[in-house]
Amino acid sequence: MAKWTKIWALGWMVLIVGLAAPVKVVAEPHVVASIKPLHALVAGVMRGVGSPQLLLDDTQSPHYFALKPSQARQLQNADIVFWIDPMLETPLAKLLGHMAPDAQHVAMMDQPGLVLHPNANAAAHANDRASTHNKDPEHDHDHDHEHDGHAKVNPHIWLDTSNAQKMVVLIRDRLATSDPAHAGDYAANAETLLQRLSDLENTAAAKLAGVKALRFIMQHDAFIYTERQFGLSAGLVVAVDHDTPPGTAHLQALRDLVASGSIACVFSEPLGTPSQIDIIVGASSVRRATVDPVGIGLAAGPDLYFNMMTANFDAMARCLAGGTG
Repeated sequence: MAKWTKIWALGWMVLIVGLAAPVKVVAEPHVVASIKPLHALVAGVMRGVGSPQLLLDDTQSPHYFALKPSQARQLQNADIVFWIDPMLETPLAKLLGHMAPDAQHVAMMDQPGLVLHPNANAAAHANDRASTHNKDPEHDHDHDHEHDGHAKVNPHIWLDTSNAQKMVVLIRDRLATSDPAHAGDYAANAETLLQRLSDLENTAAAKLAGVKALRFIMQHDAFIYTERQFGLSAGLVVAVDHDTPPGTAHLQALRDLVASGSIACVFSEPLGTPSQIDIIVGASSVRRATVDPVGIGLAAGPDLYFNMMTANFDAMARCLAGGTG
């Protein structure tokens, strides 16, 4: 009897100690980011704490994509999903409701304080979508409405480095709220990123200072954010997006401008259609260069944003100033 009394007393002592000093297990949230530039900013804030997962790879257009099983599992396991907006990752709006109903869905374009620009060249392409759709009787009319929204506000917000700074602050705050045990780490990492972004902006301003008046053509309407931030000439564009081919009349108008000698550089993109640029350039000797709004071919991670943007600024400055892209 005495033996069982001791065991009973020992059990209560263990229980009391456990209640007085509970063990708190803290794990970083499972985080998913939709595209490479956004993933880079999230990874920078999470450096040393955890690694966010990148949802879309280089082979997938954010406007139209089907998830692989591994990508579906990423959403199903997510606590937080950072993305841009339905105007960019069009299918994701529905997928989040089905696959990650309990996760936080942080759409960056919904956040206050960001610089937003319209698709300034959309009017020049008003007939492009109509002619494409008329040839396709099976065209999804719901998608028409999605494109109508896409034509109103340009979703490439990360191509303005001041927007990237604001996004870092938002990411920091969301992560700190979800994972207060690592709030100090997120804050310190965000401070480092903000300084790097400020340095990047100052360097870019110096590189682009001498080419502001020169005219150029872009493959699609993404770099309006860079143009406006650094006071460049408004770039003409081949297409509103890579998935909508430009009309013949628009291509001819751009070709005529290039032939007149009024265009300093024609910029292509890795996801663009090379033949469109070839048609516009024709037999002219206009300079050509490549810019990339999403980091195709670059290793995903916290440095991607800086590597991508530095390469873009260098290509724009060199080509517009008369060097090679």
